[in-house]
Amino acid sequence: MKKIYCLAVAVCSIIYLQAQQKFDTVYMKNSDVNVGSITAINDGSINFTYKGETLGYTFKKNDIVKIVFSSGRTENINNPDAVHINKSTASHHNNVAVLPFAYINPNQETNIEMGYKVQEECYTILSNKASALTIQDPSTTNALLGKAGVSFDNVRNFTLAELCDILGVEYVVKGTISANITSTTSTGSASYDAKTKDGTSKGSSTSKSTGNVYASGSTQDNFKTSVLMEIYTDEGKKIYGQDRTSFWTTVDAYKSTLQYLLKKCPIYER
Repeated sequence: MKKIYCLAVAVCSIIYLQAQQKFDTVYMKNSDVNVGSITAINDGSINFTYKGETLGYTFKKNDIVKIVFSSGRTENINNPDAVHINKSTASHHNNVAVLPFAYINPNQETNIEMGYKVQEECYTILSNKASALTIQDPSTTNALLGKAGVSFDNVRNFTLAELCDILGVEYVVKGTISANITSTTSTGSASYDAKTKDGTSKGSSTSKSTGNVYASGSTQDNFKTSVLMEIYTDEGKKIYGQDRTSFWTTVDAYKSTLQYLLKKCPIYER
């Protein structure tokens, strides 16, 4: 029993250490972003192992823009102004990406699919009202994040400037929606379908009547919804941040609040 206990503790310790481990990020000239561990740096190359793998790779320094080490230190290998961070554009200028929103449901759990849904809604609003800017399609945003190893679980390990580099944009829009049930409203109605047994009118004193009672009802949860929206530049500077509680109490109350906050932000064209 003691051996089993020690083994369980060892396994849990390994899992915990792996979860806490931070990784190096290598930004390439061809727009690839590689996340893993650098095992050696030579005069003309580096040795690299991808996150979750054991096979080693060699990258030429001429193909690398910069390295962001797990400690947070950044080492520029080549002049970033002389290369294309993103294949589709020569710079980040006037490009905007909307990150998947954090959507916290009544159980205080993050609903990932709702986060993607709000991201799409935010993109639709901005793409119609920011003609001077290029709003990146969410499918492209999410693909680039996935290739770089960025997820809901570890996105906090990346600075906003790093996320801009990964996405090739000048601005990123991020936000959190919290929806908490405050009360439940019940409504109902009833009707009586009467019929006389002897054919006389229901108003007659000699008539006997039977009938059926029909009842219907429904319940609706009332929510207190708050929306936090922030916008950062590719230099990591916050240019907008506002938190607003929705006036409405329906489950989709966040939509009007989201639109309100977007109208107030500096990248929304009025």
